[in-house]
Amino acid sequence: MAINLSNKQKYLESAQKNIKKKQLPRAIKDYHKVVEIDPRDIRSRQRLAELYVKTNKNGEAFEQYEAVAKYFSSNGFYLKAIAIYKQMQRLDPSQISIFSRLAELNEKQGLIGNALAELRHLVGYYEKNDMVADAIKTLEKMRDLDGGNINVQVKLAEVYANNDRVSDGLAEFKEILKLLEEKRDYEKILRLYQMFLPLFPKNRDLQKGLARTLFEKGESVKGVSILQTLLRDHSDDTEILSMLGVAYENQSDVKNARLTYLYLLKLEPKDLGVRESLVQCYLNEENYDKALAELEDWKEAFLKVNSLERLQEMYEALRVALPENQQVLQTLDSIYAITGDGDSLLDLVANTGNSEQIESSVGSIGEETLSDSLLGVMDADEILSLGGDDLLADSLISEIPLEEDGAELELLPLEEIQKEEENEEEFIELNLSSAPEAGSVDLSDEMSLDFDLDDDEISVRDVSADLEEAEFYLQQGLFDDAEKVCSGILEQSPDNAEVQVKLAEISTKRDALGVQGETSSELQDLAAELLEDGFPELDIDATLVDDTPADGFTVLDDEARVVDDGSTAPKVFRTDVDEQIAADDMESHYNLGIAYREMGLLDDAVVEFSKAERDPSRFVDCQTLKGLCCVDKGDFEKGEESFRAALEGESLAEGQKMSLYYELGALYENWERPLDALDSFQFVADSDLFFRDVADRIDSLRKALGMSDDSETSKKDTPETTPEESKDRVSYL
Repeated sequence: MAINLSNKQKYLESAQKNIKKKQLPRAIKDYHKVVEIDPRDIRSRQRLAELYVKTNKNGEAFEQYEAVAKYFSSNGFYLKAIAIYKQMQRLDPSQISIFSRLAELNEKQGLIGNALAELRHLVGYYEKNDMVADAIKTLEKMRDLDGGNINVQVKLAEVYANNDRVSDGLAEFKEILKLLEEKRDYEKILRLYQMFLPLFPKNRDLQKGLARTLFEKGESVKGVSILQTLLRDHSDDTEILSMLGVAYENQSDVKNARLTYLYLLKLEPKDLGVRESLVQCYLNEENYDKALAELEDWKEAFLKVNSLERLQEMYEALRVALPENQQVLQTLDSIYAITGDGDSLLDLVANTGNSEQIESSVGSIGEETLSDSLLGVMDADEILSLGGDDLLADSLISEIPLEEDGAELELLPLEEIQKEEENEEEFIELNLSSAPEAGSVDLSDEMSLDFDLDDDEISVRDVSADLEEAEFYLQQGLFDDAEKVCSGILEQSPDNAEVQVKLAEISTKRDALGVQGETSSELQDLAAELLEDGFPELDIDATLVDDTPADGFTVLDDEARVVDDGSTAPKVFRTDVDEQIAADDMESHYNLGIAYREMGLLDDAVVEFSKAERDPSRFVDCQTLKGLCCVDKGDFEKGEESFRAALEGESLAEGQKMSLYYELGALYENWERPLDALDSFQFVADSDLFFRDVADRIDSLRKALGMSDDSETSKKDTPETTPEESKDRVSYL
């Protein structure tokens, strides 16, 4: 249908006249006619909606705005659509669908921070109305929209856990912990545990994680308390025991560290890392004989896992403590030969002053040392791969017998050497298994005696080990376990005085600490106590802010939140919105601010300009526009602050400076500060008398103040410029 342009123009002119006469109902009728004639005239439809708002017909205004917003969004004008939907949101906040639409449009425009803010309001609404499924769906969208937003993940994990999705909540929580651990942000991790431990009270991994965090924070004593209590229900958990051992070492509690490692080795006897820690405990206790015995039993195992460097360090420590011990010297001799450390080898030989050992080091190694027992079964290439020298490799290929007369040495083929060794082994084995020859001495009694003695030694060792285990339980407060071990010893040795003393010690300590209770509840109480009372340095000022939302989603902020009883409680984290804003498009925030200002949404405009001013090139413009919004609101004080901030901007141009002083003059004039207004306008006039209407404003102010105008200084013209030649000055605003 053809549009009757003449009628449309007639109604537009009539509408303008009625608006000037403040006859708004008539103007509304005129605009209705315009929209009927040309439904695609979006500007007239928007004007009609504004008139409805002024006449308090919000329902009709909402309908017209919705048509305008749909047009803008369908045609890709997202910023304009956002501004319209924001106006609709002000008209009818109960329309929850607008939040979703705004979130979608902000996302399309690349304003992720704004989109998250809209979705956040949705979550608050859903929670308030017990719409759990919708709240979870919205939170998942927020998480997907901004994967690095830890606050969103915290909220999602909390909602999961509180609504029968415990496994999902735990998985989300662990993801958050992983991110924070990478950042080494242990204060936030502790706050997370404070939130989530009550939700997962029986989760052992979280309890251990709390202990680890306490250790990282330097709260070792509290971490040990957590682990000791946890150990009562899980005495076979090797991870707990390993953490305890390290913690005791860090506390220089060598005795408890040693006992812990001894007990751990009962569970993991082949763990060389634990055995190394045990040896280090013996060294720290200056129990060098024990340390050496452990190393001699396990040095071959250390070598096989390429721990030669650490083995060398421990033997060198023993050499300082036991300088004359031949076992230590022989093993170091072999280690230096394997590593090819000639300087250390010569130093060792020189310090010992043993010529026979020198021959052993330079020639073939005559005694069974580390290199003999381990490397004798390797070929030359394997030794060289471990860092051995050619001399040591050659010693495997041929034996070099030492001849007293200095005769030439004969090199034997490797096959013959191996054959001789096999024959020798067979010969030894045969002697051990054969019966004694006739006429030989009968050693059966002596052998029987030796066997009994060995058995006694084993029994003594077992009792000693059991007592060490009982001592470990006692030190951890595991009184029942310690008592059980002692009772087992008494079954074999009823008169063992040492065990009786240990039982008395157990009884005394148990009475002092009270009866051992239910450990799971005790552990939960202990964790809660440590988190709530043990870390005052983690408290956050509980000060309410004016713009605290009442949507229940305040857990994401680092200010304070209102709890059910009306008091304030510290929020968990600062919002991540600031970080997201920095990643958003500053151009979009700036343009959206302008759109909001045009729509009369001054507060929203100020927010957007505050985001856009992060771009240094837009700082002056944004401060100026913020000042204008404040002036429009009648907030002259904040307007002055914004204008002054713009004048201090690094990128301030001369033209911007003049515009700012002009706007300052207008602000002071409206604020009824005529002298300040006159000073600001005079600054502009001194640079350009014909800038906008500055000359007229100065004249008006001078007359109002009763100032003499004889000199006509305010209207003097320069020879180069006349009013006729000057152009109208229009600011960039």
